[in-house]
Formats: sequence, C-alpha cells, structure tokens
Amino acid sequence: MSAGISSVEVYCSMSERGSRELKPKLSMTSVDLAVVVRELKSLGSRVVRSVLMPTRDVLIFELVEGSDVVYLVVEGGRRIHTSKSIYTSESVGTARPFRKLLEGSKLVDISQVDFERVAVLKFRRGAAVYSLYVELLPRGVIALVNDEGRVVAVNRRFVGRDRSVAVSLNYSPPPLISNFMELSDAEVAKLAEKFDGTLAQFLVRGLGVPPEFVNEVLSEKERSAKLSQLEVGSLLQLLGRVRQFVGRTIERPSPCAILVDGKPTGFFSFKPSGIPSGARVAGFSSMNELLDYYFKYLDEATLREAELARIREAEAAIEKTLREAEENLEKISKRLGEVGGALGLLEKYYYEVETAWSCCRRVVKERGWEYVGECGVVGADPRRGLVRIQLPGGALELQLHRDVNQLYSELRREYDHLSEKLNRARETVKDLRAKLEEVTQRKRALESLKLRPRRTAWFSRFIWIETSSGFLAIGGRDASQNELIVRKYLKPKDIFMHADVHGASAFVVLTGGAEVPEKDLREVAGLAASYSKAWKAGLSSVDVFWVRGEQVGLSAPPGEYLPRGSFMVYGQKNFIRNVELILSIGIAYLGDSYDLVVAPPELAEARSEASVTIAPGDTSVELAAREIREYLVQKCPDVRGLTVRDIAKVLPGRVRVVSKK
Repeated sequence: MSAGISSVEVYCSMSERGSRELKPKLSMTSVDLAVVVRELKSLGSRVVRSVLMPTRDVLIFELVEGSDVVYLVVEGGRRIHTSKSIYTSESVGTARPFRKLLEGSKLVDISQVDFERVAVLKFRRGAAVYSLYVELLPRGVIALVNDEGRVVAVNRRFVGRDRSVAVSLNYSPPPLISNFMELSDAEVAKLAEKFDGTLAQFLVRGLGVPPEFVNEVLSEKERSAKLSQLEVGSLLQLLGRVRQFVGRTIERPSPCAILVDGKPTGFFSFKPSGIPSGARVAGFSSMNELLDYYFKYLDEATLREAELARIREAEAAIEKTLREAEENLEKISKRLGEVGGALGLLEKYYYEVETAWSCCRRVVKERGWEYVGECGVVGADPRRGLVRIQLPGGALELQLHRDVNQLYSELRREYDHLSEKLNRARETVKDLRAKLEEVTQRKRALESLKLRPRRTAWFSRFIWIETSSGFLAIGGRDASQNELIVRKYLKPKDIFMHADVHGASAFVVLTGGAEVPEKDLREVAGLAASYSKAWKAGLSSVDVFWVRGEQVGLSAPPGEYLPRGSFMVYGQKNFIRNVELILSIGIAYLGDSYDLVVAPPELAEARSEASVTIAPGDTSVELAAREIREYLVQKCPDVRGLTVRDIAKVLPGRVRVVSKK
C-alpha cells in the first residue's frame, strides 16, 4: 500500500458484468456528503483557532479542542473533510473577512441541505451566529451568512439566471432537485411522465441519484431501458432497490479509493463490485480519512502543476531568447565570414585591387559607367557607386568614392568588432543553454516529485524544541501564550526557563518527572535567550535562568499587580550564563511529512536536511524570511508548501544570516 492509506482491506474483484472504465472523480456526491456530515458531527464545540485560504475556492479551518488539532477543509464545487496536515499556510486576500468573523468562534453544527450537495456549518462567536454555506455543485460558492440571512463574506461573486450571491445580499441557495430518498410514489410517477430517456438518465438527471449508485445496483439492461416502456410499478421497484442501497451505505459506509498504477483515480462510500482490470481498491476506516488521502493527492498534483506551469513559462521564455541568440550568433558568424573573406582577398591581391579601382575611377570620370567593363569588373551599380571585381579567391565589391586603404581600414575595424560580438554572442548562447538545462532538469525532477505536507502537532502553535535526549520544551510567542503554557502545561517537576531580561518567551521543559541533562538545558536556553528582547537589542549573549514548576506562581502577592504573561518566581534561580543568541532553522523529514526545526545550530543541523543559521542583524524579517525560504525549498523541493509567512513566524527579529548548510 502507498504510505498514508490506513486500509481495512485491499482487494481486486470483478463482477459477472465485467469491468467498467472509471473516469477520475473530482467532487463529492450527495451521498458522500451525507456520510461525511454524520462523521463531522463529532467536531461540534471545537474552537476555530485560525482560518486559511490558499486559493479563492478553498477554506481551511484549524479547529482545536484541548491539545488536539484538526483541520477542516472545504472547497467550493468539490469537497469537505478533515485533515491532519496541510501543504501550505498561505492565504489570499479574500480570506480577510472570513478570518475576521470566524477566528475565535466555536463550530456548533454541521448539516446537509435537503440531501443536496450543499453543506452548512454553523459558528457561534459571542452572541453572533454565522452559517457557512459550502456548495459542492459546479461553480460552487462558499458564502458566510449572518443570522439575518445576509451574506457577509463570499469566496467569489456569483450571478446566475435565478440567483445572485454577493456581500450584502440575502443568501439564496442553488435550485435544488427533489430529495429522491423521500419522494412519494405519486411524485416519482409524475416526474417520470415528463421525462424522455432511459431509466439511468431519469434517475441521475431527473432525481439526482449519484451515477455510481445507479451503476452499482442496476444491471446494464435495467439502466438502458426506455423510461416510457417501463410500468410505474417496475420503476418504483427499481428505484426502491437503489434507495435501499443508498440507505445502507449512509448507515454503514465502506469508504474506498480506486488505485490505478498506485495512483488514486476515484473514491466511493461503498465497495464497488466491478473495477477496471489491473486496478485495486483500498479501504479506509472513515470517509474523512478517504477524502483526506484522495484530495491530498490531487492537492499535491495541483501544487506541482502550478509550479510546473511557472517552470514551463520560464523554460519557454529561455527557449525563445536562446533561439533569438542563436539566430544572432549565426548572423554575426556569417557576416564575420564575409568580412574576413574580403580582408583576405584584399591582403592577398592588394595590387590587383588597387589597379582595378584606379582604372574604374579614371574610366568613369573620362567616359562614363558603361565602359568600366574594360577594367576587368564583372558587375557595377552606378546608383551606389559600386563595382564588383573577380579575383582568384572570390569576388570583391569596391566603392569608387573611397580609396583602397579606407576600404581596408573599415573592413579591419568591422572584423575586430564582429569578432568581439561573436565571442559575446557565444557566451550568451552558452549561458542560455546552461539555464535551459537547469530549468529542464528542475521540471523533470518536479514531474516525479512527491510533495510533503507539514506535520501538525498540539505544540505546533508554540515555539518548540525537542532536545537531544528527547525532552519536549514549549515557549510562548506572546504574553497570552506564556500565560497559557504556565497555567495549562507546567507541572511541579517540570522546568520553567526564562531569559534574565524583561520581555521574553517563557519556556517549559516537559520532564515527566525525569532529570534533564545539562546539555539539553543549554539547548532550550538557546531558544529562551533568542526569543527575548535581547535579540532585538542586538546583543550577542544573555543569561538565562531556570527553576522547577513548583517555584512559579501566577498570582501576585497581596496589594501588588502582576501583568498578563508575568509570573512570580520563588526560591533560588539556576543560571546558565552567557547564552549565545544564535539559531538554526531547518527542514526535518518525518516519514511522509516534514516540519520546521528551530534550535541551536548543532542540534538543528543534526536533524535537518537543510538549515540556515541566523544571529541578530540588520536584515528585515520579510527579506530574511524570503531568503531563508528560497534556500530551504531549493535544497528540499518537496516542501514547496513552506511559505515566507511560516519562516517569518519563527524569526525573533531582524537577522544576519551566518551560514547555510
């Protein structure tokens, strides 16, 4: 099995009806959505910590409950499911209103609109309630609606024949097909009277039954029967079989993906009885797990294709410039050959050339151009003042108003100039061919590259480090996180660490009651020192102290005030003196995923595929983040989802790049 598939069963089977060719499935059906919604009910009461929007059609909600983190991915026109990891934390500008209204809210309910391909997610933020409509229909809209029914955020403005969806308008759902699971016999019969086509066409187009259920339940003969030739009783009996299978699937789904040559090409909420020859079926424990696997593959392909498109564009531009450069080189070479040939003739037959030139000058002056043939010329152009003489090594053109010495000097200057141009043109062509080869190799490598998602863990929102001995230490990015870490995670036997300056991250080493070696303490101290105001002050080192968790209090003594994120430390402090302010940021591979490691250089370099070491400096966070991201992605192309924002979040301030490895 491919990595990432938690399969219940992998099997290949063929029905007695033979195999069916599968077209790639790109979106969920109404039944898929019904199965997923039942599973997603367990997400109720989770808090939205952040909202990401990598494209206009994709929203990703980071949902937390205690220390557990899960991502909920919704994409207009295609899907809704949970995921444990994402490829990028980048967001487009359209995300702003969604983030403003939903970050910090609580997800309170998830439902499906009348068995259609429309999901509704309800969020509560204080007294306000918002409904997010996710349309899985073609050109699907993602619309956030307030409790008055008015659209307050939308992924894209939609204007159709029967409705418009835009900010400030009342939300209107798309025209819905009748719920085929609840239609009465009389309603089905009435709809059938107006339909001209086969039974399969009626079930799919007229009633909205997903095609895969029609194909699975009914035989080819039954599917192709003309609706007009079916009795109502037979129609209802066949529809009843489909309904029963759909109902069983929703109650007891068997999610699976179809793999061809190891690549997912389709997914089902049930195990199909017929699959293409050579294909296999991978079963999953839940529909969400299946969709995460399936669309992660498509996401990876989309990211790769976007990068490939940029590379192909660069490749085409280089190819065009190279063609022009090669054409220019050919022209220069040709002209240089002509000038060199003329110089050679002139140098070898100088006397003959000067004699012919003098003769022509005299004849033209005394008798006219029609007599220049007497001087041995083979052609003349009176309008341009040219004569052409034939020499043993070739022909040579002479301008009668210039003497032979002038002609020689001009040819020599042009020859020298063309020689220089030829050398430059050759270097240009050589450089362009090297660039083209580099880009072509990048394209080939990317075409076969499997992109990695970034690992997410409960501690990912904090500054964190795993020490040499395996102890996890977490630090706050701000005062509120400092307080959260101490209040929620600090145990009496854990270690609290802080730089000996005002304004610094509070770090907690989770010891589990074990003793922490001095080397590990110094590793954590490196982060505690760096994530303090000492970095922004440009210091090279600072003292760091540590105490046991039982020595730290969150309450001020009577009559005193303790600012948010500040703590009372009682008893003796243990100091680590002169801790150097230096960090390395690296890429660590963790199975099929990766994570960003931030640690003292020795530790980070030992655990990273590539790393950049930084110290306090003058380069802005944005410029440094771009430089670091470019280097890390260049060294590790499979982490292209890493963003400048990801790097910027871990930079303590303005930096100086010390080294790259």
